[in-house]
Amino acid sequence: MSLLDSQIKNKSLSNAYIIEGEDLEYNLEYAKNFVKKVFDSYGLSPNLSTNPDFEIIDKDPIDIQTIRFLIKDMVIRPVNNKIKVYIIHNAQNLRIESANAMLKSLEELKDYSLIIFTADNSGKILPTIRSRCQIISLNTINEKIGLDMNRLSDLLAKVYQGDISAYYKEKEFLSSFNEEKSTLMEGIIKIFRDLIYYKYLGERDRTGYHYNIESLAGLNLVSIEMLLEKIESIYRSYRNNINFELSIENIFLNIYREGRQS
Repeated sequence: MSLLDSQIKNKSLSNAYIIEGEDLEYNLEYAKNFVKKVFDSYGLSPNLSTNPDFEIIDKDPIDIQTIRFLIKDMVIRPVNNKIKVYIIHNAQNLRIESANAMLKSLEELKDYSLIIFTADNSGKILPTIRSRCQIISLNTINEKIGLDMNRLSDLLAKVYQGDISAYYKEKEFLSSFNEEKSTLMEGIIKIFRDLIYYKYLGERDRTGYHYNIESLAGLNLVSIEMLLEKIESIYRSYRNNINFELSIENIFLNIYREGRQS
């Protein structure tokens, strides 16, 4: 069962999501399938083509007029009296003024509204919008490359708990991704994003993780969010040709320091 399936089952949906992945068309299909399940969970028809409470925005660029029209529509109660769903496809195409207008509406979302952004990379979306959304990554880094997420999450946990020697013992494992540098970076980011969802779900169903996420359960949300922000910043620097090995070391040192301060 995926995280989204679990949230539908437990009626614990968020009001806003970002679905990211390199395959733009697959992002949209995944989002539409999610929406069908949501409508079905409310006892409503999953036929999106005839649903007056569903809309897709797919433009390049996504201009301010389009978002203003959307915002006006969002204040109108759904025809079904239960839920309205909007997909903003390829949200990386939002103009800055459109993104700022969208941010304000996210802060004031009605209980019946569900907004789904799709993007090739959530890092291209305004950070203040990202912070108000659950991020669902469709990058299948485990399956494609064989990244051992259990090993990686256990290593992150040991370093956070004060065992910095674990990092040096695993340098060969980390260095093995020299040709797949982005895979390792994205794997680390995925673990911290998943951890936020794990914390968010509380004692409800926590299925859908294909590695031992409980090894990091001791981190508090403030630490997780601070570390995620630092890791994403390091990743951006790395992509601007900063040394890969130094970037990875910087990540683990930040995790170690945060653990010592908690």
